[in-house]
Amino acid sequence: MRLTIAGVHMDVGEALKEYTEEKVQALSTFFDKLTDVDVRFHHEPPKRHLSELIIRANGLLLRAEGEGADWYGCVDDALAKIHKQLDKYKGRLEKRRVTRRELKEQVAFDVLHFEEAEVQTDGLDGMVDGAFADFAPAIVRKEVSQLSPMSVDDAVMQMDLLHKPAFLFVNHDTNELNMVYREGENAIRWVAPKKGI
Repeated sequence: MRLTIAGVHMDVGEALKEYTEEKVQALSTFFDKLTDVDVRFHHEPPKRHLSELIIRANGLLLRAEGEGADWYGCVDDALAKIHKQLDKYKGRLEKRRVTRRELKEQVAFDVLHFEEAEVQTDGLDGMVDGAFADFAPAIVRKEVSQLSPMSVDDAVMQMDLLHKPAFLFVNHDTNELNMVYREGENAIRWVAPKKGI
């Protein structure tokens, strides 16, 4: 297992590193293969201690944020959230473990092809260039070359475990790139390539 413990604009002392490592090692009872654990600490004034745990195990990613009155408390809080996630999905995780043995570990995919559509800009004539630049979010490119195959249910679970609004995956039934995402509070949408294009 690779364990990385780091502080954002702060040094992490040996006592905190040892405490965190001991607590993280206890997670190995839940997984056959606990590969990577990243722990980041940061502080928000006046007395807010925060931690973020990202765990890669058995082909899954789990993420939790912890908060506490001290550094040890925020580690305990993040790990308690991980345990709660594991309890919530215990049955599904066991089923997934069996299914993964039957599937290839990784699926490489070819270049993606998208249908092009021209953006209508008639209503923007006469606007000053960059007029909305202050309101536009930063766009960060993330390249993905290999993804683990999984079912749609597993992808929704993985999205939930990461606390993310969307998740990209290879559908093990079709071997195609799919995506699930949250829309509103209770709706989850599934995006798959249209057949016959």
